[in-house]
Amino acid sequence: MDILYSEKAVKSMKKIAKGDKKSAQKIIEAIENYANNPNGAFDIKALKGNFGFFKRIRVGNYRIIFDENINVINIYDIKHRQEIYND
Repeated sequence: MDILYSEKAVKSMKKIAKGDKKSAQKIIEAIENYANNPNGAFDIKALKGNFGFFKRIRVGNYRIIFDENINVINIYDIKHRQEIYND
């Protein structure tokens, strides 16, 4: 599967990488592993309410908000767990 990052996700990743390179590397690995094997053991949940079309992957204290089409994963945002659901 191909991975497409939104501008917001790229900006968030740069901010995370600046302060916590280890977590940034884990986030990238989780996204790539999911793209290569969507049926693997990942902590993924479908969101509810206004975010019903999206899913999230949990990587440590960070959450990756995405949706997926047949061959594309669209990454919309990556933030700390305390900040992600406030937007």
